[in-house]
Amino acid sequence: VTAGALPDELPAVELNVDRLMQLMDNSISLEDAGAILFRLGLIQGQGNLWGIPSWRADLERSADLVEEVARVHGLENVPSRVGGTAVDESPIDRDYDRLLDLKKKLVALGFFETQTIKLIAESQIRDCLPIRPLIDGDLVKVARPLSEDHAILRPSLTPGLIATAENNLRQGAKTLRFFEAGRQFRNAGGGKATDLEADSLALLMSGGAQPPSWSRGENRQIDLYDLKSAIQALLGGNAIQFSPRPREGFLIAGDIQLNGKPIGTYAQALPSRARELDCSTPLYLAELDLKKVLSLAKDFFQVEALPQFPGSSRDIAMELPVTTTNAEIEKALAKHNDPLLVSATCFDQFSDSSGEKMPANKKSIAYSFTYRSSEGTLKQKQIDASHDKLRAHLEKTLPVAFR
Repeated sequence: VTAGALPDELPAVELNVDRLMQLMDNSISLEDAGAILFRLGLIQGQGNLWGIPSWRADLERSADLVEEVARVHGLENVPSRVGGTAVDESPIDRDYDRLLDLKKKLVALGFFETQTIKLIAESQIRDCLPIRPLIDGDLVKVARPLSEDHAILRPSLTPGLIATAENNLRQGAKTLRFFEAGRQFRNAGGGKATDLEADSLALLMSGGAQPPSWSRGENRQIDLYDLKSAIQALLGGNAIQFSPRPREGFLIAGDIQLNGKPIGTYAQALPSRARELDCSTPLYLAELDLKKVLSLAKDFFQVEALPQFPGSSRDIAMELPVTTTNAEIEKALAKHNDPLLVSATCFDQFSDSSGEKMPANKKSIAYSFTYRSSEGTLKQKQIDASHDKLRAHLEKTLPVAFR
């Protein structure tokens, strides 16, 4: 008795032997594979064609047959091998990893990352702090801007940071620590070179120097040295110098130098601009050349052995013109090549505008110098000789009188 119609005969499937051996890594012979298919109800036809039983309509391709063989044979019996090989990281991968490490460092220092739009309004040009000052023709303007707020490609990242600071101040924030890494756009030479793009890292600091705490009295306000210390920590402890250079629209400004070469710029916003933002504390900005900063990353995690021999320190109190900057003293010390001199620290400064205790046009600065040798403990004569050379060098390079 037949109920209904018999199912149509399923088409035969050809087994791709080369693909079978490749996937099974020659761990099974063709005869054993055929035996497995036969036990599953398949019937071998001419060559590598296999007839499919009516209850296995899921077997439609050669890959389906190989899968059945692998399942019965056991994947644990197929040799494993590494499918790929290690390759060197590309420069793009390396810079991405280094940038991510920089961001992690800034977050650890208490900064928050911002991401702002690359288009700014013409009124925000006054907040720009590019590494190279702008001249006429350097701005890249949008031909048909959607609004006045998006009329110019930013030549600096600081306008976006200041806009972010303004929004946070409106919400009652007391301390500001922001950074942004991104691309800035400009022409150069007044438009002689057009459509130049470069990556920068910008920082903004204002407010209290330390987190609020019930156990602490009045909080000290952030100053320029806090900005300098943050940048120095970001660069792995490499000593940087702030070299003053006036910038239009800022109270103080200058170049950030590392080993005598500029890597960025810093500034303090005008008090009038800070009042417009409802900022009651000094507001400091910095913008760094990201390419130069990332190139220093290879030196970030170098480890130095602890000194085996003790050091000895000597102090010098210097009387200098009140207009002498600390950057000038640091430059003079950097030019003094003495392998025994390992550190110089300023620990005191005094001036008297009344002229009673010292001339009003003079100031006293005290430094502590540490001498150490990696070859053995220094003797008194060696330390005195090095210290005398240092004093002579300072007298030659600075208008100094020792006290």
